[in-house]
Amino acid sequence: MGSRMRKIYAASLLVLCQLFVGAYADEPLRLAPLPLENREAVALQFDPMVQHLARELGRPVELIWSGYHDEVLNAFIDGDIDIAFLGPLPYLHLRQRHSAVTPIIRFVGSDGQSMYRCALVRFGDDIPPVEHPHKLRVGLTQPLSTCGFLGTDSILRSQYPFSLEQTRYRYLGSHEEVALAVIAGEAELGGVKDEFADKFANLGLEVAGWSERVPGVALFANRNTLDEATIAAIRQVLLATPEMIYQHWGSTIRHGMIDAQESDFDALHEFGDINAIPLLRDEHDG
Repeated sequence: MGSRMRKIYAASLLVLCQLFVGAYADEPLRLAPLPLENREAVALQFDPMVQHLARELGRPVELIWSGYHDEVLNAFIDGDIDIAFLGPLPYLHLRQRHSAVTPIIRFVGSDGQSMYRCALVRFGDDIPPVEHPHKLRVGLTQPLSTCGFLGTDSILRSQYPFSLEQTRYRYLGSHEEVALAVIAGEAELGGVKDEFADKFANLGLEVAGWSERVPGVALFANRNTLDEATIAAIRQVLLATPEMIYQHWGSTIRHGMIDAQESDFDALHEFGDINAIPLLRDEHDG
């Protein structure tokens, strides 16, 4: 291709890109985080990042709230969500059902690591009735939460001669709700993400056991609603975000980001069988 033709081609491509950007500039990108906390707390966590993305992309970004993990995943599959903030287990479950999900970035934790642990927590020195597991009340987040059924069950089985199925476990919703239920005496044990064990330690929450480390929370794109150029632009904006900006985001996402690949999450299959998770949200009597 001659020099003149290359210039014509480049100019035509630029015009097409401008037309494309103009066509979608007013359509908001829909970003849905998992409900790790209550609605107001989640909004405070993510609003600064949403505003930064909108400003850098020149396109509005809308924060979508769903109260349950499965609602987020179903909306993603239905094409009502463009970007989802997910833990590793919800992502693997989604990938089983929806091949168009692709990782964008992973968030780094406060310790500078891109991995985290699930904690089995209790209140102070209270001794749970482990001799009678059928009387043991265990608070869980949600069925598809990484630190929900599978994460808590893996810690229990590593320390006691019984499984979560033998206890009176109950799904309570968010990590915050589980922590508060244990503090209030509504559950003897609870399963939460490590940052929530730290967050409520000053109220008497103590760690009774840890899981193995798992890949950190991440953002995932929906290839059925976003083209590769838009996904690449989102990744580039986030990875180029300076610390002076992201340090003012929510506590879960303010410590930096790294690129993410599908293979990062494969090791989580050893955590347990996703398809064996009881999906009921009410109390289970062991």
